[in-house]
Amino acid sequence: VLEQNGRVQKQNNVPNDFPQFIRQGFEVVVVADGYNMEDSGLIYKDYVVGTGVLPGDGDEVIFDYQSFNESAKLIDTTYGSSKPAETRLGVGGLIPGFEIGVKGMKVGGKRRIVVPPALGPPTGPGTFFSAKQFEVFDIELRQTKACVRKQVAMFSTLVCE
Repeated sequence: VLEQNGRVQKQNNVPNDFPQFIRQGFEVVVVADGYNMEDSGLIYKDYVVGTGVLPGDGDEVIFDYQSFNESAKLIDTTYGSSKPAETRLGVGGLIPGFEIGVKGMKVGGKRRIVVPPALGPPTGPGTFFSAKQFEVFDIELRQTKACVRKQVAMFSTLVCE
């Protein structure tokens, strides 16, 4: 099974150090040398640690990423687009496992995260995600901005700097 998985990943031009996934009935074994596992079940490997403070809820993060399925098939990427992705943390705008992974990064950091199904995207008939698939993301954190709500009279705005 491991050899067959490796052949499929190679056909998909697998990135270096990509984990392998071995299905045994309903269980999945992740083979990933040099990776760490958090209590949440998120698996990650830092290639560059970065500097500065860790982002938290309410902060805006700007990042580039590539996403892959278990077979190393590229699903989505910001590389090659005109600008990186950006979103605020803690507002439900990201896949839960992706947000956990980004919160553990510092600016300039490069990390691969393996998101288990329990921390993955919503599943069901209206999505193209499978409830039993792991997702793999390569993330490069470009910038973090602290956001504060400023109020003038009865109007408020969110300012991220």
